[in-house]
Amino acid sequence: MNEVIEQNIKEIMTLPGLKKVKDEVKSLVAYLETAAERKKSGLSDSPDISNHLIFSGNPGTGKTTVARILAKIFRELGLISGGKLIEITRSDLVVAQKGETAVKAADKFNSAIDNVLFIDEAYTLVKPDDPNDFGQEAIDELLKYMEDYRDRLIVIVAGYENEMHKFIDANAGLASRFKRTILFEDYNDLDLYQIFYKFTKDNQYLIQGDANNTLKDCCKKVISITGDKYSNGRDIRRFFEATLQQQAVRLGKQENKTKVDLMMLKKQDLENAIQNFG
Repeated sequence: MNEVIEQNIKEIMTLPGLKKVKDEVKSLVAYLETAAERKKSGLSDSPDISNHLIFSGNPGTGKTTVARILAKIFRELGLISGGKLIEITRSDLVVAQKGETAVKAADKFNSAIDNVLFIDEAYTLVKPDDPNDFGQEAIDELLKYMEDYRDRLIVIVAGYENEMHKFIDANAGLASRFKRTILFEDYNDLDLYQIFYKFTKDNQYLIQGDANNTLKDCCKKVISITGDKYSNGRDIRRFFEATLQQQAVRLGKQENKTKVDLMMLKKQDLENAIQNFG
């Protein structure tokens, strides 16, 4: 494993939670490295190898983050020459007029050649109950590009687990190209706690010592308050931002603020933030 690949693998390993994702990534990279070594030694490639991936899971579980890092790894492995992640959604592809979607999709797919194309909420391209929807044109164009540029384009499609099953089942061509699924599990309260701490470090904030248990309790409440609408990392970011707002309200009443005052998040900031969280 070269140094750049090792560094990127380490970056994924330091992400909070995602144990199964980390295991899958290590397994995938090991497989691709072995295939590259076999090719270099004059041996045949691994049978029926496909580099395209399905990322299934709920919002805010780090799918885009992991995809960006994988794009760099794929470049180092020589699978693509670019290494950028080209992120698109249905709105970047589908047009209301017949025939226009294929043209718009082709333009977007062209920009991803030699890189990784990341289609978020890919299942929204499939609407079998709407005869006036042109998402199928985008899928047909995608399959064409995956065939014509099979050595220059890697595609990652992402979305909710059940909906992604429906997406793949909607076209036999999709099932034959996407053979590996990586499931991104929801973050638990400990994961949210670690993510909150990372936000504080990245943004030059501190958490007062007696607020740690309050923060742990708040992370549990974030999950229970959001319920079926729980959005993982997105929700803990919202809570972090709400805490900063409460800190600002508190500091607005204080004179002669020090640098530490401007950095410190206190128990009352967390408590006030969770009371208004929803």
